Amino acid sequence: MPNLNHLNRQPPGGVTPETGRIPDATARFGLSRSRLYILAAQNPGLFRKVGRATIVDYGILRPIIAGLPEAPIGRRSEAA
Repeated sequence: MPNLNHLNRQPPGGVTPETGRIPDATARFGLSRSRLYILAAQNPGLFRKVGRATIVDYGILRPIIAGLPEAPIGRRSEAA
């Protein structure tokens, strides 16, 4: 089993980072890499380049996720 302790690390002072690399964003938000790229195509500014690294702006990603429809898990369909 891989060691995933680095995903739960808090930065010094407990400050939540506002940016992260794509693998960090997929782990933090539960999105696939391809879904991040789709969202980036629809939302300019979501990805930034720093040298060869691609950085995800969490400040842009959070409202995108908040604006998605709720999953109807546990609710009975009215059509049934």
